[in-house]
Amino acid sequence: MSMTDAAGRARFTELVKLQTQGRRFLDRDQERKLLEEGLTRYGLTLDEAQGLLRGTAQEGDIAMEAELGASSRQLLRTLADRRNRVARDDFGRAVAFYRARAGGELTETEARRRVKRLMEEMDLQPRPSGRILRSRRWYRAIDA
Repeated sequence: MSMTDAAGRARFTELVKLQTQGRRFLDRDQERKLLEEGLTRYGLTLDEAQGLLRGTAQEGDIAMEAELGASSRQLLRTLADRRNRVARDDFGRAVAFYRARAGGELTETEARRRVKRLMEEMDLQPRPSGRILRSRRWYRAIDA
């Protein structure tokens, strides 16, 4: 590794710190822009740029959507019953988890959308709720 490589890495790390300053959450688009910047402007490989981005995010206690999605998927798998259905209360817990990990930067509505998308990706179904007439209306009401 030459001095220019070390300088490029340091400058990219500083760019990531600047872009994430005051944030608690990086979505996929922001992450992609930073990675593209690392590849094109600083001449880093994709693995190097990802490593520096993750390290800086972890240092600053910033949640990244990709990593948050992985932990949320695990939680949803755990909350689902043996027929791959998630109850309304458990869905609410998953949304609360997602929002907490995102540092409160997402609204309740946005967190619900993202958790619903995760459920659809994993082929999980909502469990009907209600005392007399059980329905999945609570789930269908969430815009995906």
